[in-house]
Amino acid sequence: SAEWGAYLKDARPCMASQHNAALIEATATLHAAGLPSALDFEPNAESDTAVTYELRRYQLKLGYNTVPDFLKLYGKGLPDKLRVDDSGASTLVTLLYSDSGPLNVVYEVWRHESLQRSLAARQASRQSDKWKEAVASIAGLANTFDTQYLRPTPFSPWQ
Repeated sequence: SAEWGAYLKDARPCMASQHNAALIEATATLHAAGLPSALDFEPNAESDTAVTYELRRYQLKLGYNTVPDFLKLYGKGLPDKLRVDDSGASTLVTLLYSDSGPLNVVYEVWRHESLQRSLAARQASRQSDKWKEAVASIAGLANTFDTQYLRPTPFSPWQ
């Protein structure tokens, strides 16, 4: 779009580096938890707060089974994590893993009505024993974990 082109023109001088990777969506894990894939994601446009996206990245240990083991553990705990946070303020948009570039990387993308609501969702998830068990097992597979909070551009369809 013209808005995206103008945004890139203004933002490009501020970029120090750029990274690209081919990612595969873990649709089976999402669908097992009753969630749509990212292509079917429809943000709640009625939010009157500053929507925040949370990008969570796990760099897993090397090995052929590491990503499948992660997805299995994640899938076991996810339904209960979603159940305990019944506020509707946070939504798992997608779950992805790398297929090229840095390997054994898993990404979660969550949409939160606000940064404050993301913290409330995190607190709620701590009430789920199944999720805590999954996270404890996942921690053994991970070398590093980091999270970033992102705000969509004013013209983004993911407001």
